[in-house]
Amino acid sequence: MLHQCHAQRFRWWRGKRVGTVPIGTIIYIQDGVRPLTGLSQPVTTRNPWLVEAWLSRDYSLYRSGGWTTVKCAGGHLALVRSLRDGRHQLVADWVLLACMDAGLEQH
Repeated sequence: MLHQCHAQRFRWWRGKRVGTVPIGTIIYIQDGVRPLTGLSQPVTTRNPWLVEAWLSRDYSLYRSGGWTTVKCAGGHLALVRSLRDGRHQLVADWVLLACMDAGLEQH
């Protein structure tokens, strides 16, 4: 997915609500990010991360006598790649937003 669909913080794009962190964004993700308090440790900017994809959520649903997997709107996990060493990680959307709010997005 190119955009996070049905995000809590959004902007309008082609009549849809899409998230504010698009694919290709470079962010310095920090350790010690907390949901309500934000950054709790000193900021380091040595390892930039590239947002590569937003993952859709899967949901198991029982219908027509069997189980099936359906996709839900609003993927809240991003696949990011380290530009320093090439590692891949899954990161929650609120971590990326907290780092962007702290001004750690590379322009």
